[in-house]
Amino acid sequence: MTNDLSTGLQDILRPKLRFLGPHEPVPMDRNLGELGLDSMATIDLLMDIESGLGVSIPDEMITVDTFSTGDHLLEVIRKASS
Repeated sequence: MTNDLSTGLQDILRPKLRFLGPHEPVPMDRNLGELGLDSMATIDLLMDIESGLGVSIPDEMITVDTFSTGDHLLEVIRKASS
């Protein structure tokens, strides 16, 4: 499940990261803002995660840090799904 969740998140993240090359792997430890994730894309990302991964992230878990890196976002998703 963990690997599937990570792969699913990367698939959802990729189109939102404007500065990531089309054939580059999603670097889960890099700052998502530096990879092109802006505030509007963050809202879309949250909706895509909830619909695509079937996970509802409670409002109290959504902070600026939630979307700092793919790894941090994955951790939040795991907590929300348990």
